[in-house]
Amino acid sequence: MANPRAKISAEGFDDKPFTQHPRLSRGKQDECAAVNKAIGALFPRAIAPRGIPVVGDAHCSGFDTAPCHGCHAQLSCHNKGDEVSQPRRRPLNHEVLRKPSKCLPVTYSSVASPPPSAVATNEPPKTPAGQKKGEEDEGIDRMPRSIEAFWLKPLRREVEYGVPMCDLQLRSYSARNLEFFCDFALRAAYYLGLPAFGPVPLPRKIQRWTVPRSVFVHKKSQENFERITLRRLIQIRDGHPETVQLWLAFLQKHAYYGVGMKANVWEFSKLDVAKEMDAAVQETEKLLEDKWEHLGYLQRKPEFSPKGKEVVEKLPKPEEIEEFLATERRKVSAGSRSAGIEVQGKESRGAVKTKDKSEKPERKVVFSAIQPTGIPHLGNYLGALSQWKRLQDEAIKDPNIKLYFSVVDLHALTVPGPKEALVASKKQTLAALLAIGLDPEHCALFYQSRIKQIANLYWILGCTSSMGYLSRMTQWKSKLKLDADTSLEDSRAKAALKHGLFSYPILQAADILIHRATHVPVGDDQRQHLEFARECVTNFNSTWKTNCLVAPETVIAPTKRIMSLTNPREKMSKSDPKARSRIHITDAPEEIEKKIKGAVTDALGNITYDPVERPGIANLLDILSAFDKQGRTPAQLAEEFADQQAPDLKAAVTKALIDGLAEIRDRYQFFQENEKALKDAEETGTIRAIRSAGNTMSMVEKAVGIYDFFH
Repeated sequence: MANPRAKISAEGFDDKPFTQHPRLSRGKQDECAAVNKAIGALFPRAIAPRGIPVVGDAHCSGFDTAPCHGCHAQLSCHNKGDEVSQPRRRPLNHEVLRKPSKCLPVTYSSVASPPPSAVATNEPPKTPAGQKKGEEDEGIDRMPRSIEAFWLKPLRREVEYGVPMCDLQLRSYSARNLEFFCDFALRAAYYLGLPAFGPVPLPRKIQRWTVPRSVFVHKKSQENFERITLRRLIQIRDGHPETVQLWLAFLQKHAYYGVGMKANVWEFSKLDVAKEMDAAVQETEKLLEDKWEHLGYLQRKPEFSPKGKEVVEKLPKPEEIEEFLATERRKVSAGSRSAGIEVQGKESRGAVKTKDKSEKPERKVVFSAIQPTGIPHLGNYLGALSQWKRLQDEAIKDPNIKLYFSVVDLHALTVPGPKEALVASKKQTLAALLAIGLDPEHCALFYQSRIKQIANLYWILGCTSSMGYLSRMTQWKSKLKLDADTSLEDSRAKAALKHGLFSYPILQAADILIHRATHVPVGDDQRQHLEFARECVTNFNSTWKTNCLVAPETVIAPTKRIMSLTNPREKMSKSDPKARSRIHITDAPEEIEKKIKGAVTDALGNITYDPVERPGIANLLDILSAFDKQGRTPAQLAEEFADQQAPDLKAAVTKALIDGLAEIRDRYQFFQENEKALKDAEETGTIRAIRSAGNTMSMVEKAVGIYDFFH
């Protein structure tokens, strides 16, 4: 059967081919024929660009009775020599030989499409809805995007993942050139097997300027100019990088005049590229070490020396520097140390008197607290509690140091539980503090709930605290397992958040400020709360025009971070459901041996200290270093155990733990069996804490005006 030929019947048109139409000049006919020949040679099986009179082997696809692009002319198929055949309900290949005069739209996909000015018409050209300025100057009818998407559908390749590989942005002042080259780029992507999406119209860039037409600058001599830049975006997805580069090179080679191109190409690498880069850096350092030693630069690069890591660890951290600078700024803004300012009574009528610089500085007051969670585990002991013991040893030598250690049972009420469990946990925690060596004669040990002045100061501080600041605190978000950027407007926060948990930082600030503490040892997770306590001091002193509250300083001491025995990448915690993941300071020797034997390590054989790659072995070395009587570091211990295996290291850790915790276990058992000794120790600390809190509240009540002057 001969190739079907399409004829289009429309009002005002004869049966002559479009390229031979008498309304077109000879030059236009030659231009159309040349472009058709080039398109047919480049893409012999491509769909003909809309508006191009195609001759030869270029075909269009459509149904035999479908209207041509929205026009009223019907498209019917005829065989050669036949007059009219029956319509067929299947896609046919048509050879377009006619062009209707009022086809909606006459597209600007090709430079071969003549503007309406080239064809004589009786009616003035109309601007369809949606046409933009700049396209009207070209004499182009705007193609609706829905019809354009339907037209380009056969050029779409299916995507599997939809990962963007390239964004090609085309720019031009001419809509005709821009749309033609977009069609050209999509067809090139189709024949290269690239899933292309677009063209997507981007916002136009409009530039306007005024130029005087004569040497005399006045209003009539001004000439206004306007330039509109049209932009289109074509995106390639799931394409091979080399194929994308080939596509871009092809477009660059056959770039159309007046069209600019800009391409953003993405390349994807493996997920472990960071590890490869770290390994390359380490190899480079090893290669350069000999060079540095040869040039005598080891002093400048201490990390290459044997003790280099220890030197680097002793350097101040950025957080400590920021804390120091914040403290110095507060000193400068206040004019003197807050601890050196007192509020005078009736003699000065509320005036502020600054102590003379020749006087001795006020005593150093250290405050810290622990929640009553029962018997501390090894992580608690080697972290905060061992630091308390060192502070007490310093206080024994220096009488100007006062220590206040509290068991904060009011904070424990934010997580309600049985009252019997809370009572037992309070006793266990206090007995453990006494067991590690804290002496009631040198420090004040007390329950938070026994100091009634804390509740009064909590309310006064709450009157000057900001809701916005509290809403940005991370404590209540982490307790409720919410995202860090959660706000009070979140529905989950509204449903679960309680006032006690929300105002937790205010009560914590009251614990610190009630004793006018000057130094507070905290961990990194509590740094934000101490900053809020300083904010409370600033707000209170500024509101009531006083300086009776002291801004505390943060004490960040180097502490051992002990990890879980079952998952050495997580911190040792009481919330872990596995009891063998932690060692309590009161565990029996048999329990300690059993838990250490079951600790997770690796199968590499030798012993090295590498917390990143070998966290299990590194955790055991940290524990052994904490109880080593010679004070050796984990790295030094790793060198001694280099030729031994993990069971040998576990045996050494077990022996060190049993010997190091033996005295603590005996003392804890003593206070558990002698409740009177436990009560006497708590009573001694409570009396000292009440006296300190009373002095502070007297100044606070005078400052705010609620002091009983007639008492």
